[in-house]
Amino acid sequence: MNVFARVGSFLKSLPKVRFLRPLAVLVDQGESNTIDAKGRLVATIRLSGSGHSIELPKSSTFTGHITIRGRGNRIVVGENCQLSGEVIIKGARQTVMIGEGTTFESVYVLSQERCDVTIGRWCMLSRGIEIRTSDAHSILRKADGRRLNRARSVVVGDHVWVGVGSMLSKGTVIPDDCVIGAKSFVNKSFTESGVVIAGTPAVVVKRGITWHRRRLRQFSKEEMQEWRTVETVNDDDD
Repeated sequence: MNVFARVGSFLKSLPKVRFLRPLAVLVDQGESNTIDAKGRLVATIRLSGSGHSIELPKSSTFTGHITIRGRGNRIVVGENCQLSGEVIIKGARQTVMIGEGTTFESVYVLSQERCDVTIGRWCMLSRGIEIRTSDAHSILRKADGRRLNRARSVVVGDHVWVGVGSMLSKGTVIPDDCVIGAKSFVNKSFTESGVVIAGTPAVVVKRGITWHRRRLRQFSKEEMQEWRTVETVNDDDD
């Protein structure tokens, strides 16, 4: 290989750097990756591998960091979302999906080992929250070396409020219209909607509830059901 061929090969191996509107930096070290970001994007985006896609509609915003490694992974954001945090996907054919009207204050999402993260519509996630499909390392049974902490997907239903500092670990399933208490550790599947889930590990601590973004002394039945059709996104949500 002559010098010019070597230089050409080296240049092709360098990551492609692009600037996206209004203030985002894309470092793409792969191929056939697509970003359809019509909304407000203030972020760093690092892609390696192939076939990844990011969808952010015009009515939504994302502020933070995105890292995707592997092949065929997706981030899909619904309409009218306001998101702040970090999303990391490692592996193949995984999806992080965030439903319409959902807000993040400061959320870390990790999807790996072919497990997905699905967050429903009109959810409200506060500060310092972590959502992950896998632990960082393995816990093994000494008798046969079998791994005990296998990865599992995380599913959060519609209209779920997650309190500050909570962790939603692998295998978490939260039904619609629930509240997760501050600093809770959730690591299993729940089936009952309209409950408060709290503690370490988290359990159901109150039943027969719903919640609202506004703060009033009392709400009508119609107001308590507003989220099922439309919900106003406020800038001062916690």
